Amino acid sequence: MRKIIFIGQSGDEAVYYNTRTKEALAADKSVLLNTEGARKTNKAIIPLMLVFIFLGLIGGMIAIPAFSGFRYSSWMVLPYISAQFFVFFGFIWMMEEALYKEVKQVQGASSQQFAKAVDSNLFWENFSNKKVTFGKMFIFMIVMLLVFMTTIVIFAAAIPSIIDSFNKQEPFDIQIFFSLLAALFPGLLYLFLFQNNPIRWLLVVRKYEQGKVIFAEDKEKKHEWNTITIGNSG
Repeated sequence: MRKIIFIGQSGDEAVYYNTRTKEALAADKSVLLNTEGARKTNKAIIPLMLVFIFLGLIGGMIAIPAFSGFRYSSWMVLPYISAQFFVFFGFIWMMEEALYKEVKQVQGASSQQFAKAVDSNLFWENFSNKKVTFGKMFIFMIVMLLVFMTTIVIFAAAIPSIIDSFNKQEPFDIQIFFSLLAALFPGLLYLFLFQNNPIRWLLVVRKYEQGKVIFAEDKEKKHEWNTITIGNSG
């Protein structure tokens, strides 16, 4: 699992939490991360996501046998699968760039930055009661389970059925375009498990509520105290 996880945004910085050192961290946020709270639409991620989807759809359009009576053909299988992979890996790359592009440049974050980052996270905006509870964790577990089950159904039944229609040279169906969006579901599953896990996020917020997160000012106070102690002993 990822050692440093994304918490949210605070001004022009992305705020993180180090699960090993228990420290709050901050770094310049990516240009793809351009929101302040859930009520504002992301101005960079959504257009880029649409670009990946559009290119995936173009890949599907190229595969349409327009000059053979608009019927599928077995040679469509490879372009179709390639388009699915393009959407899937494109989504993962985009979210990685948005959330963790500058993570190697992190420095200590203040309690104010951390509090603002928590409030700005889309997870938190879904609830009026701003307190970590088992019920909230259970809700996100259900959501993740539904995404997982949908992914299984899509790639165990829907995709093989489409590929079979290619091999059988069945008539073209406009729904083939929308089927390319199926690759977003495994992308969402990867996001929830490894990039922005809501359960891990809630557990960090619980630590924050319990006063177990180390902030930049805490380290400064400790350093000052150690300096005074050394000075007195000298």
